[in-house]
Amino acid sequence: MQRSVLGLAVACAALLVPPATATPPETYPLSSVRRGQVGYGMTTFQGTTPDRFEFEVIGVQENFVPFQPIIMVKSSDPKLATTGFWRGMSGSPLYIDGKLACAFSYGFAFNKIAMGGCTPIEFMKREGLETKRRSAPGALAPPSTLAQWKQITPTGSIDDLFGGPRSPWLFQLPMPARPAKTTDETMTASVPLALGGFTAEGAGAIERLFAGYPVTPMRAGGGGKMTTDGPSEFLMGASISVQLIRGDMSAAATGTVSYVDGNKVLAFGHPMFQAGEIYAPVASAEVTSVVASAQFPFVLAMPRRELGSLVQDRQAMIMADTKLKSPMIPVDIYITSKAADGSSPPERAETHVEVIDDKFLTPAMAGSAAMNAINYHLPDRDHVTAKIDSYVKIKGMGDLRFTDYLYANDGAGSVIGGARGLRALGALSFNPWAPAKAERIELRIDLTFAADYGDITGLRLSSPTLHVGRNKVVVVMDTPEGKEVTEDVFFDVPRSVAGAMVQLEISAGDAARLDAAPPVDLPSLVAAFKSLLPGNVWAVTLYLPDEGVAVQGKVVRDVPVSALDKLAPASRTQRALPFRPLSRSVQTAKRVIGGGTGMLVRVDPLKK
Repeated sequence: MQRSVLGLAVACAALLVPPATATPPETYPLSSVRRGQVGYGMTTFQGTTPDRFEFEVIGVQENFVPFQPIIMVKSSDPKLATTGFWRGMSGSPLYIDGKLACAFSYGFAFNKIAMGGCTPIEFMKREGLETKRRSAPGALAPPSTLAQWKQITPTGSIDDLFGGPRSPWLFQLPMPARPAKTTDETMTASVPLALGGFTAEGAGAIERLFAGYPVTPMRAGGGGKMTTDGPSEFLMGASISVQLIRGDMSAAATGTVSYVDGNKVLAFGHPMFQAGEIYAPVASAEVTSVVASAQFPFVLAMPRRELGSLVQDRQAMIMADTKLKSPMIPVDIYITSKAADGSSPPERAETHVEVIDDKFLTPAMAGSAAMNAINYHLPDRDHVTAKIDSYVKIKGMGDLRFTDYLYANDGAGSVIGGARGLRALGALSFNPWAPAKAERIELRIDLTFAADYGDITGLRLSSPTLHVGRNKVVVVMDTPEGKEVTEDVFFDVPRSVAGAMVQLEISAGDAARLDAAPPVDLPSLVAAFKSLLPGNVWAVTLYLPDEGVAVQGKVVRDVPVSALDKLAPASRTQRALPFRPLSRSVQTAKRVIGGGTGMLVRVDPLKK
């Protein structure tokens, strides 16, 4: 008898949950919604099977977000008595007279009763099913606007990319426009972004990145590598996860499926980033529990089986396509650390993740994964010097390789912002000329817990003038211990500056001015990156008195005055720009170098 009752219950539950292959549900028109109507909703309280709850219509709030109303509802269902409506419930389908009316999408903080708003299904269908895609998962994103490029390179120079604050740079890149705020900020849309394997510092960086979006990062654990377990199709009322990072750490936004029509799946009832066309893996999810927070309850869930790709992220919903698959970008992080005195063998650690392939999110997600890996393996708040070899594989353009030498006095986590591979990735993502796609990222980080660092404070020449040929300068540096150290650096002076006054500058190779023309297209940008110096060398630069010009991304040195005069009227265009020629010498450095300095000095004339 018990088996019969159980079988009947399972059969009834199956009737309440339309499978992905079923005919799409009949919809209830917004024009017929009235105060006092009652209905039921479907959501997942635990596990993977949706359950039913009751609700009552309070009314329709017009123009809640631009050109879109919401249906206000409340519930006295005992299932919601403790939690109320929670984050992660966004997208739960609500039915009136057995017809799909809306998807729960907005809730209140510190609410005493289960009350919130839901997005009419006709608005979700209009934005999702009637919007045509322009590309496909893995397709090259269109180039950025010049305004976005100016956000990261205000002067148009590549030098802008490597100057300024290093740590927060990756999290200051352009992001999609934040969604419009609701008429009452106490009523908000939000889905939990479950972070698994993240330290407090790593989670904090992502929280700052997503501030203002309907995504709430929280260290709730959850998914890592993909599994073949879990539901094999999306069900209305079941949970859906959008994956931004997966592997040894994870970041997955969890909401609820609102509507299924064949391979088209609508969810959330509100945007994630309101980024329009966007691609990321979507997976079925398993609910562990609902946390009944007094401020705003939220769901604990784990991604399970990958079932398709996110394709649209708009005001009224997100949409996934179960016939598509979104590739992610592998990020491999190798960390080696050792004591300064070599008293113990080096320690080694590896972290392997995949991050979303999206020009707005890829640089920040890769940077946060690297910062998190360092903070997890080496949380020591101590002096540290770091050698970072970074590799970025660009589709159709080979590898970009960089070597940086960095120092921090507060632990290793803060050095990752100086990794030029990640900074170049941001510049490539937002270049205004042609699409650029990263296919793989690798970081090899070698850390030594020592203050093997010198901050340049001055230069000493053995004589007041330079001479043509080999010269020596003594670089004076302050160490973190307050000591003064010096290093002899040798450089060459060309014959062309004999008898002239020149500007002498000295710095680390990764802080030296680029000896290349301002980029005018993607190939010249990549070529400029490949000409950058490593960070483990001294860069001695002599700015020559001659004038030059950069024409269509190439430098023409020693241009005659008559030619310069003719080019002057066009020098404000991108085709011809003034360029100051330089002569450069490099020498391997004995320590990590900080800062830079320079001086004016005369070169002796050639002897007759």
